[in-house]
Amino acid sequence: MRWHWAWLGALALILVRPVVAVEAFFAAPVPAGSVAVDLHATEVVTVNTPVVASFGVPFSRGSITTAQLANLRVLDNGVEIPAYVQSLTPWRHRSDAGIDGQSVRVALVQVEVAFANTSQAKRLVVEWGGPARSLNRPTRALRANTWHLVTSGSFIAADNVFEPNVYATLPAAWLSRGALRTSQVVPFAADHPATRDDPATNDAIATWPGFTEADHALKNGLYTVVNEDDPLVTVANQCPYKTAFEPWLYDRAATMFTLHFRSGFLKPLREAVRHAEFYRARVNGSGFFSLNASDNKYSFNESLAYAYWMTGDDTFLPAITNTATAHNGSPHAWSAALGFWTERMVAFKLMAHAIDYEVTGNTTRRDSVNAIVTALAAHQNGMPGGIPANRIDGGWYHTGNQHGDWDGAAYGASTWMTALLTDALRRAYVTDENPAIADMIRRSGPFLRTALRTEPGDYGTVLAPRYVIEHDGTDFAVEAPIHDAEHALDVVAAIAWADYFGALVGPRDAQLAPTVDALYDTYDLGVNFWIRPAGPASGLPAFRVNPWRKWGWEHRTSDGLAWAVMAAAAESPLFANGFE
Repeated sequence: MRWHWAWLGALALILVRPVVAVEAFFAAPVPAGSVAVDLHATEVVTVNTPVVASFGVPFSRGSITTAQLANLRVLDNGVEIPAYVQSLTPWRHRSDAGIDGQSVRVALVQVEVAFANTSQAKRLVVEWGGPARSLNRPTRALRANTWHLVTSGSFIAADNVFEPNVYATLPAAWLSRGALRTSQVVPFAADHPATRDDPATNDAIATWPGFTEADHALKNGLYTVVNEDDPLVTVANQCPYKTAFEPWLYDRAATMFTLHFRSGFLKPLREAVRHAEFYRARVNGSGFFSLNASDNKYSFNESLAYAYWMTGDDTFLPAITNTATAHNGSPHAWSAALGFWTERMVAFKLMAHAIDYEVTGNTTRRDSVNAIVTALAAHQNGMPGGIPANRIDGGWYHTGNQHGDWDGAAYGASTWMTALLTDALRRAYVTDENPAIADMIRRSGPFLRTALRTEPGDYGTVLAPRYVIEHDGTDFAVEAPIHDAEHALDVVAAIAWADYFGALVGPRDAQLAPTVDALYDTYDLGVNFWIRPAGPASGLPAFRVNPWRKWGWEHRTSDGLAWAVMAAAAESPLFANGFE
């Protein structure tokens, strides 16, 4: 089994407590503590000139109430400075009134500062649970006074993209506690560089310890997908994210945010906010993205929620709701009579409606999430009827006519789409620890494990998921290769989460943990296949991403892989209340 201990350096302190069978899904509350916040001036900020910085501070569930925000203070070199503080979003719960709305999930903090040197970060400390705040800013600063038009880098003035005048970064150890994404995650190692790696160095390393190969690939892929892999890469080989919809599938901006949450690096945060803003401005009133205004596969709000929570700018709110509305007409309750149904379709609907509920508290969205969960549980159980009884347990089986990747009336299911669906189910679990959700994710494990096959491919003879399988585990594909190593990372993460929930609620499939190790080895070897140090000399990226959407399908749902593996074995270190 792979263990990833290098991240411990990111923690200020580790609490010790008795080992239990499995780590809790939610991070422990922190009712009193402090966290360092580094402010980064953009090019529009002038030295020694006051500027307002606006940022969100996330809290684990149960840490702080709205009333207790009166005791949230901002310190500059130990001295309190005036701050505007309010709750952006409470922790919501779909069934427990004792949790719903009772604590703050993300707090907005605004302060006015001056930079003596705009090329260096200015460190502040946010503390709570102690003395009452004595210095207040009287009003909330709005976008007109805190954002500016982007004129260089990944966007230019003609793109009409705006960004904050000041960015704020929090420690990865704090951002990784699960208040924002679907789960807790393992932060990057403390010595992981923020800059793009040397491709020749990485290509020479066949395998990396623990899960660090995926960490480096996530970061290096960012530079490729924003066209900063190498200055020699020609325009024809750059990512066309301003004009083509394909790079946006699986929410490229949300993938950038996952990189930021695990690393604390400024670069992915700035790109994530810029890309979320580009996307937001191109979502119409019906929730469709202008680059593909006829397909709700491109209607997502995860990145919009993160942009709202990280910057406090409520300009993102309408698009969060509109993109969720775009999925209203997609059926989530399967039946044999439906003309079209896929795991991805339902995953995107569940994710969008769950996030809209998290942000807005809309009861219609709450009820929709409940209905989708209920329908998925019935479907996995073989209802409303028609799915063969001799099925491998755990899949959401449907016909080839409904899916499109196999023939006719045969019943099958998709591995990589199941990974999308269980990620969305984890999102639903955040607002209602329904045992039925945990059990669905647990049961997906045997299906995914059965769908793996070892055969020769580009990476050698390796274990990899089949793209789709028939209900009884047999193959639909008849020509080699019938396994798909390019989905090794997203599927192995889904298997790790199935193992985690098996450990949490039982029964646990003893075959899943070794399967995770073996399948991750496939991904680890495969990364090198996609590195070509000599590529830029021919106008090609050194860290290849092909197709462009691959970066999102691999990394957005796999961010919690290492945490799930360690938490299932009760090996996940706990967090403390010092995060400077």
